[in-house]
Amino acid sequence: MSDLGAFLAACVSSPALLTSACALIVVPTLAWLAVRALAPYLSRMVDDSGWQAPLAATAAAMPGMLFLIVGAATLRAGWDSTCLQFVTGKVLYGAIATLTTFGFAHAIVLAAWRGRDVMRLVRQSSAPSARVRAAGEAAGVRIREVVADGPVMLLAGFLRPIVLVSADAVLRVNDAELLAAIRHEAAHFQRGDLICAAVVTFVADLVPLPVANLIAVYWRAREFAADARAARSADPCDLASALLALARPASAAASVAAFADVGTVRDRLGVLLAANSPRPSRARRALLTATLAVTFVLGAVPVLVAVALGFTCSMAMPA
Repeated sequence: MSDLGAFLAACVSSPALLTSACALIVVPTLAWLAVRALAPYLSRMVDDSGWQAPLAATAAAMPGMLFLIVGAATLRAGWDSTCLQFVTGKVLYGAIATLTTFGFAHAIVLAAWRGRDVMRLVRQSSAPSARVRAAGEAAGVRIREVVADGPVMLLAGFLRPIVLVSADAVLRVNDAELLAAIRHEAAHFQRGDLICAAVVTFVADLVPLPVANLIAVYWRAREFAADARAARSADPCDLASALLALARPASAAASVAAFADVGTVRDRLGVLLAANSPRPSRARRALLTATLAVTFVLGAVPVLVAVALGFTCSMAMPA
């Protein structure tokens, strides 16, 4: 029997298939098909942004997370098995290592590219005026002023968040509107949105499976969720006025949360100024959460069990 035939016979005829190169391709792809089927239902959760955001983020990251788990399991199983005695086995496991390394490098480059302009703004920022500093202290966040064209207000930083605001933005709003807008940015930090967005986009960049629609759902939902949190301590009318005053083109950077992206302003105004808010469906929350959990378990657990029990190619080798 040829080297390729012997290798395939050894792995396909045993549970080692779960820790083979095939699983590295099949498991994330099946997970992507599952979250793709869920995407329309997640998109319709517009009345429940507090849950829509994390669910959409989890769905977007699912294929990448499983790719990491299966890749690690495959490499771990490979080092301890006789698969590497085959030339084909060596090539496949080398391809796995190369693919994983490339995925990480690609994701790191994209993450660095996304944060480049924001870091430039942070480095060029200056101490705020007394008015801006007072608003930042009231909202409980650090704040700096930047020189930029047009109205800029965004949150940057993971562990030590900082709100960056341009002079043009400060001139467009009164004190109450300025405070409401800064509270919105503070809400992003309190919710962990910057960390979540960076992790989701990084993991999604690891595999060439399109999840941009789910990331867009998360992007949109997190703005509504931050509005809702900010409205607990600020007048919704002030927040709506600030949105109108500071509306600007959307930012694509995962490392920031821009206050007034034009793509969401109209709908956010409708929610903020609505007399009554619809009551979210708890059953829908539970169903979507359970479906995502089952998808992850079905993808990850069999692979982890196969590794834990030592199901490698050597178990299927003929005596």
